[in-house]
Amino acid sequence: MESRIKQLRENRGLIQEILAAELGITQQMLSKYERDILCIKVDVLMKIAEYFNVTTDYLLGISEVKRDLQGQMKMNKTLDTYYDLIEIYKDLDEYDQKMVWSIMQTVKKTCEKRKKDKENTEES
Repeated sequence: MESRIKQLRENRGLIQEILAAELGITQQMLSKYERDILCIKVDVLMKIAEYFNVTTDYLLGISEVKRDLQGQMKMNKTLDTYYDLIEIYKDLDEYDQKMVWSIMQTVKKTCEKRKKDKENTEES
């Protein structure tokens, strides 16, 4: 069975390094989790479930249900908020969708860097 963590990561267009950094673990550790070489720690499992808004049972392959009621309500609220963007995005061809996704990832990295720089400046 293919790792659900890997499926979720690839569906978001994330590389292991980016997801690992978001979770506060190494890329090597994430790779071992995805290949089922290393037993996943509970705290990391919970971070991954929260990050992707899925249940831990789904990640572990115990259930086919991705989200519990609370997770589904969160998803619905998010979809409602960004519905117009989603409609525009889904009408793009695959090439343009990949380009938009790449731009969004770059903007996200830049934003995170600015936040980190601001925190470092405030600490000084």
